[in-house]
Amino acid sequence: MARASLPPDASTFPPLLKSIAQLSLPGVGIPIHGRVTKLGFASDVFVSTALVTMYCGFARVGDARKVFDEMPKRNSVSWNAMITGYVHNRRFKEAHGLFSRMLASDCELGEVTVVGALSACAHLGALNQGVWIHNYVKNYGLRLNVFVGTALVDMYMKCGEADEAVKVFRAMRVKNVFSWNALISGFAVNGGGEAAMAAFEAMARESVEPDRVTFLAVLCACCHQGLVDEGRNIFASMQRDFGLEPTIEHYGCVVDLLGRAGFIQEAYELIRTMPMEPDAVIWRAFLSACKVHRNTQFGEIATKKLLELEPDNGENYVLLSNLLSQNRRWVEVGQVRKMISQKGMAKVPGCSSIEIDNVVYEFVVADRSEKHFEEIFRMLDDMKRELKLAGYVADTETASYDIEEEERESSIMHHSEKLALAFALLRTQSGSVIRIAKNLRVCGDCHTFFKLVSRVYRRKIVVRDRIRFHHFSDGVCSCRDYW
Repeated sequence: MARASLPPDASTFPPLLKSIAQLSLPGVGIPIHGRVTKLGFASDVFVSTALVTMYCGFARVGDARKVFDEMPKRNSVSWNAMITGYVHNRRFKEAHGLFSRMLASDCELGEVTVVGALSACAHLGALNQGVWIHNYVKNYGLRLNVFVGTALVDMYMKCGEADEAVKVFRAMRVKNVFSWNALISGFAVNGGGEAAMAAFEAMARESVEPDRVTFLAVLCACCHQGLVDEGRNIFASMQRDFGLEPTIEHYGCVVDLLGRAGFIQEAYELIRTMPMEPDAVIWRAFLSACKVHRNTQFGEIATKKLLELEPDNGENYVLLSNLLSQNRRWVEVGQVRKMISQKGMAKVPGCSSIEIDNVVYEFVVADRSEKHFEEIFRMLDDMKRELKLAGYVADTETASYDIEEEERESSIMHHSEKLALAFALLRTQSGSVIRIAKNLRVCGDCHTFFKLVSRVYRRKIVVRDRIRFHHFSDGVCSCRDYW
């Protein structure tokens, strides 16, 4: 076109920019953006929307948002492009915030918007917003197609509402393997191992061919419930009955399943005989199992392998330190923690979020910059006094060994999920369910603390950590203390 001396117009750029995004050519796309601006097409809604999509495809969401904010006019496709771009780049809080802004505009919500917004709600645990979107779908006649339905199932499962997810799933007229995977993996993380197995069998009756994701979801369900024999059979049938070669993720899941259940030797033999080289994730799962079962011998083997694969990953040293702490090997604990300090490694800080009145609040471990911290810390002190009367004793085993016991107890009292829980008790009505999402696994002390709070304060509490959901009610957790 250029060689033919034909000048481009506004219709030239949207398909061109889309092609550049699909080919992932930022070196071509950015100069084209300059050409767009020079020719005066930057104010065109279709061209600007294509630029937003292109920059999101390059993972340059800041540039995409700049283009979006400078648009003199936006349509629903523009909003969809930016929201979906945030979701694809795992910027869920920004996607959630932008969706709230879209609601205040005059744009109608379409199916694409709904799917993107539900994905953001799912990852943030923003159930209230997700329910609002579901009601919008029902009240404004949007189709419960396979994409919207699957997004709703995923959202409800990731917000800990398995019953609502099942209702949506049953209402869907068309389901595909992704819909079944959302259902099965949802059961897995919500402690429904038997339900996941039943769904897997129902999937076969419906003649829907499972894929590798399906098997990963079923194996995770077995892992979370300790269904060792079932997990062994599923893993064996994957290749035998369906011709699917297990990936390293499937092997990792089985190692975790065996290790958690105490079959340390069998897990180690599986690692040793895998057809591929075990990665750090597998060795870390094995080390976690060794920590649970206090098996220092195999734990040291796992540690050696981990430090060869990831010498600069602080999480590996923390796991080793915790294993040694359990066995009261304080000299070696000191050496490991000195190594952590010398290498300048830092543990990922715990971060918990909670949605109250459609606002998502985030808390970081021992963060005194939080504007509510004084009343939160006072509330935590009151809670600790109440729980001690109910038999609570702080588990300070994994706290720093070189500080006084009182300080050790104080450090674990300020974990991010406890801060979020105290804030929720201050800000929510008695009888309402408290929902917290955390970026790391819940520690043993917090797990005990939450069980007692659910009984003493008579509240149902749902905590989604990095691995699974914990549903606390009347002093009992849905995981049955197996996590």
